[in-house]
Amino acid sequence: MRIAYLILAHNNPGHLNRLIQALQSAHAYFYVHVDKKTDIGIYKKITGKNVIFCSERIDCIWGNISLVDASLVLVKSALAEGRSFDYFVLLSGACYPVQPREYIEDFFERHKGREFIEAFALPNFEHGKKLERLSRYWIKRGGKLDGIKWRLQKFMNSFFPERDHVKHLNGAQAMAGSQWWALSHEAVNYVVGFIADNPSFYNFCKHTDCPDEFVFQTILWNSRFREKICHSLTFTHWEKNKSGPEEIDAAYMPIFERRTVLDSQTNNCPNEKEEVVFARKFSDRSGPVLDLVDGANLEKAALFLGERADTVGDGGASRASSEADLLMRKLP
Repeated sequence: MRIAYLILAHNNPGHLNRLIQALQSAHAYFYVHVDKKTDIGIYKKITGKNVIFCSERIDCIWGNISLVDASLVLVKSALAEGRSFDYFVLLSGACYPVQPREYIEDFFERHKGREFIEAFALPNFEHGKKLERLSRYWIKRGGKLDGIKWRLQKFMNSFFPERDHVKHLNGAQAMAGSQWWALSHEAVNYVVGFIADNPSFYNFCKHTDCPDEFVFQTILWNSRFREKICHSLTFTHWEKNKSGPEEIDAAYMPIFERRTVLDSQTNNCPNEKEEVVFARKFSDRSGPVLDLVDGANLEKAALFLGERADTVGDGGASRASSEADLLMRKLP
């Protein structure tokens, strides 16, 4: 099981380094996109095997097509390497695994062929996914002229007719969902090809709100991959009326210590809460809680490898048992 971890980063280099260390294995490669506004020099201390920083860097702005562009830079960087990755996993620099790497790789092996991306129909008022995201004009925000852009956007939406999203989508069902996904090689290839072959779709998305929660979901839902779509693998906890998820602290440990970790009941999504293997969000301040997460992951890894040793042949059993013993010695 070969995995390409695609990481969007703009701060917290210490946490990013710890994230990469936690997922390091012979089967993992890490492609990192650093926001163009960020001094990439702060990431020089990142260590680990198979870590590749993207040479092309996008100026990323919240709620803007630039986040889709940066995700595509990561995908294309991994595809260009020519390695036969089974899964491409999009993570934020604020994510962290809540299962050991051995379990995560086995999870993808057991569920090979499934597409782990959250997708539900627009509009959805309960979770703040209004149709205005598509029917109104949205302008790239941020920078010195931000105030002028907001006024221009308000003027356009006051006097221009609503955009006909049904026409622009050629009748496709508009979908929304979490930005963070884990997709097969075939699925990411399809998305890249679709965008290249349908420039009008991309141009429409340039002036939508939060296209990072729309583009991949809509393309895949209206394709042969629909029946393979599952759910996001990233735990998030959203308080009511908040614009982003809460930062993870020690209060979440009873959830993360479980053998099977389920998504939060308040993850800003109407879909059924399923198993997750990552969580968001953490920062450079999260060291104490990450120590607890690492301890829980070590215990689960020892149990997982011990159980796997009971189900494989003698050679594999010996190898798995040795790995489990090594992990047990690391526990306090």
